[in-house]
Amino acid sequence: MNTDKKIVIVKWHDARFFSGTYNNKAILEHRMALFESVGYLLSVDTTTTMIAAEANDQQEFRDITLIPSGSVVSITDLATSSFV
Repeated sequence: MNTDKKIVIVKWHDARFFSGTYNNKAILEHRMALFESVGYLLSVDTTTTMIAAEANDQQEFRDITLIPSGSVVSITDLATSSFV
């Protein structure tokens, strides 16, 4: 299959919800969730980073994920990455 889209890992922060009652010290320990999503990089602009989980031989993509670009920490091209 030949697609011109790169396969990438997008590392990004997502919102979390903590129910309950917390004091000031406990509040400071809460953190955003950090996710890593893998897919074909479809587009990036100031608002949205878009990836797809699958591609077919007709240049069609399936299972699209939209990530707020302001939440993106990094985008790593898997073709240039090395794994241990």
